[in-house]
Amino acid sequence: MTAVKRAWNDVRAEEMVPGVTRQYVHGEQAMVARFELRAGAVVPWHEHANEQISVLLSGRARFEFGGAGAPEVMEAGAGDTIVIPGHLPHQVTVLEDAQVIDVFAPPRADWIAASQEVTDAG
Repeated sequence: MTAVKRAWNDVRAEEMVPGVTRQYVHGEQAMVARFELRAGAVVPWHEHANEQISVLLSGRARFEFGGAGAPEVMEAGAGDTIVIPGHLPHQVTVLEDAQVIDVFAPPRADWIAASQEVTDAG
């Protein structure tokens, strides 16, 4: 077992959807992602088994939970945290340009697998 140091500047940035860029690092049990979000961007409805803790470093965002029918809505700004249990459908609308740190446990295997496919392809 050994410690690993990485600079965010050395971590590849990926545009998930227009206006949403992510970088992430992971260990065996947890993943940390850094997001740059532009006002008006939307992370569409999705869910995952992983618990997620979002920390807004700057900006504002509206989180919706439970599905498109009658969602529970929470607005968050700089200094706020949101804990999202696994399997809870959610979407995020960016109200002001924002920087967000998300922690996932366990790591998002779907992201890691997709990143491996890109790495293997070229």
